[in-house]
Amino acid sequence: MSTSTAPALPAWVDKLRSTVTANLKENKDLISYALATHDTATPHSDAPVPRVRYVVHRGFVNERRKEGDGSSNEVKDKDGNDLISDKLVITTDARSPKARQLAATPTVEIAWWLAATQHQFRLLGRAYVLPSPSFSSPSSSAPSFPFPAEALAPTPSFNWEAERVRQFRKLSPELRASFCRPVPGSSVREWGGRLEDLPVTLPEGVDEAEGDEQKKQVEQALENFALVVIDCTEVDLVDLGSQPNTRTRWTFDTASNEWKEEELVP
Repeated sequence: MSTSTAPALPAWVDKLRSTVTANLKENKDLISYALATHDTATPHSDAPVPRVRYVVHRGFVNERRKEGDGSSNEVKDKDGNDLISDKLVITTDARSPKARQLAATPTVEIAWWLAATQHQFRLLGRAYVLPSPSFSSPSSSAPSFPFPAEALAPTPSFNWEAERVRQFRKLSPELRASFCRPVPGSSVREWGGRLEDLPVTLPEGVDEAEGDEQKKQVEQALENFALVVIDCTEVDLVDLGSQPNTRTRWTFDTASNEWKEEELVP
């Protein structure tokens, strides 16, 4: 029997989850949002340069959207409440520029336009990279990835490696294969290989691999695969689907350790 108790979640989490569900029923492509980071390792400027790209929302930590999407972590508490947190999850290659940028400056902002219901979420927070326990960067100046596991976990006994592997297995076969490529953003000429020779798909794990070569590829992909866990401190929601339009901001107050909600002019 479960001994964990589901944490009390701020109101914006339920609002985001229900809005995402409604939008995906209309258009599954609305699962992506823009993530902005800071890049300090650039020849373009002495000051940090903003970098933005679209990433796929992988839910909240320990969030399950279908049967069989499991791991060793508990799913519900004894009262049947979901054992998730208010920490968002995306994925990345631990060797990527994005991972390096987050290691240097974890502050990020998300902009997410959910067109089907005309909601815009902007989320500000800190992002933490969770690589494989065996990850070793090919770079001599490899970044360290501080990860406050206890503070980010939905339950005291949460198994982060089980969550990382679960997310890897959820990826499409094509996306899993992408983690077996050379370092993202590196020069193809300097690498010296041929992109067409790289695997196009990979199975969920080594147990499903066909032959020793594919097993090595899965092991390599899983070693490069990392979670990015985003701990939000401010959430701004504009609802353009209502009349009149509304805008709400939630801000985390570190002094009281509580979320504050405020209605704003759209």
